[in-house]
Amino acid sequence: MHATQSDSAKTELVLELNRITKSYPGVVALDGVNLAVYRNEMVGLVGENGAGKSTLMKILIGVVQPDQGAYRIRGEPVRLKDPGHAIRLGVGMVFQEGSLIPNLSIMENLFLCHETEFEKFGLLSKRAMRDAAEAALAPVKVFGDLDLSIAETTPAVRQMVEIARLLWLSRLYRQKNPVLILDEPTTVLTEHERETLFSILHEIRNQASIILISHRLQEIVENSDRIVVLKDGKNVTEFSAQNARIPEIENLMVGHTFSADRYREAEQIEPRAEVLLNVQNLSKRPGFEPISFTVRAGEILSLVGLVGSGKEQLCRCITGLEKPDTGSVTIDQKRLATGSPSEAVRSGIGQIPIDRRSDGLALGMTVAENVNLLVLDRLKTAGLVNPIQEKKNALQWIKECRIKTPSSSTLCANLSGGNQQKTVIAKWLTSQVRFLVLDHPTRGVDVGAKEEIYRLIIYRLIRQLATDGIGMIIMCDTLEEDIGLCSRMLIMKDGRLVREISCPPLQKPGPSEIIGSMV
Repeated sequence: MHATQSDSAKTELVLELNRITKSYPGVVALDGVNLAVYRNEMVGLVGENGAGKSTLMKILIGVVQPDQGAYRIRGEPVRLKDPGHAIRLGVGMVFQEGSLIPNLSIMENLFLCHETEFEKFGLLSKRAMRDAAEAALAPVKVFGDLDLSIAETTPAVRQMVEIARLLWLSRLYRQKNPVLILDEPTTVLTEHERETLFSILHEIRNQASIILISHRLQEIVENSDRIVVLKDGKNVTEFSAQNARIPEIENLMVGHTFSADRYREAEQIEPRAEVLLNVQNLSKRPGFEPISFTVRAGEILSLVGLVGSGKEQLCRCITGLEKPDTGSVTIDQKRLATGSPSEAVRSGIGQIPIDRRSDGLALGMTVAENVNLLVLDRLKTAGLVNPIQEKKNALQWIKECRIKTPSSSTLCANLSGGNQQKTVIAKWLTSQVRFLVLDHPTRGVDVGAKEEIYRLIIYRLIRQLATDGIGMIIMCDTLEEDIGLCSRMLIMKDGRLVREISCPPLQKPGPSEIIGSMV
């Protein structure tokens, strides 16, 4: 449960945006948006992808400038030049993808570009730096070896280091009650790590204000003081979290209520007799022990298990991203060379990755180029890619997948997270895959865009492509998703396959039955 603010804090305005407008070619990202943040307040900011949250955050930290509107920090009008300017005024952000340098240590990242604060007589005092690091990291419960490289730490530790850095910088610039912006902070955290994060955030709130962005509405309701809802670049409403109900928030975000049968269980088909994927004695130590299973044409197989169960590494071996120690993978009775992503793709195995920005897209390329990436040979005339066919194919799938983009030539880096995910989906749909691995396809995607992805991947791709004989492995964000979508479920624990459960339509197992095997 979230704690309440004091009456004095409720009236002390720290940050205020008034009628902020921002447009890009063909898109009005923000249309007269207002936002107020008070001292020691945690504000939940929600809205589907394309609602304007990303643009609003970029304006708050000085990445982009608004076309119109006023921005005030502690009552003073500001026009931020860059994120460094925002930090000096006490406004900072922890990004969803992180911003630390992997090969530098925890301590080096904490004080990056501010090492001169620890110089004595022209020499860097490592002892002074270490003492300051220990003091800065103690409130976020990070202890131990501060010389450990960031690459060797967990996502939870990296996140805490970023929060500690922002708090330290606010003290350096003598800014009381800084504003911390957290973008999807729990996306890659375990349940225990999520609980620890929010416990720490409630302690930090005694010295800072927090803007919390999350597609997990339960987290927003449980931890925020106030909730602000955006839709189509405009304010919809705001209200106290104490009076919030999740179905009502969803309705405000997307403009309609959700269908009760979002997984279309009644449309689930009986898989064909033909074995499409055959995994035999596959192992990768210490990730997972030898595992064997098959997936039939039209079958939707769910892999479930806790963090460390080995399911993600198993899928990376199937798609060729990692080379297993033992075993084989066969698709359409053809044995694949293990550890070869290119052969997996050529053989008709596709993947919707968990990290769309790093693994699913070429962010520096256009939407059309990404959509056509796997089918360029089909778009050639006389040995050269036909630009007319290239554009025609891209526009067809942009329309099919409802990708919101000013044009097919827009860079993927400029799309919202949900539309980037839909571009990944379009890329595979146009490539005539035989087998798909869907690794948390809706992770980090807000409610409205998630429902649209369900409609495209789940309703049309999973249900329709299953009907067409495509086999699939899915790993979802929640057990509800896994149960509702799959035909059969494999449960993994500590690198071993511990149970197989049939999931026929309208006779699905309950979550409690599955959790017992997982833990």
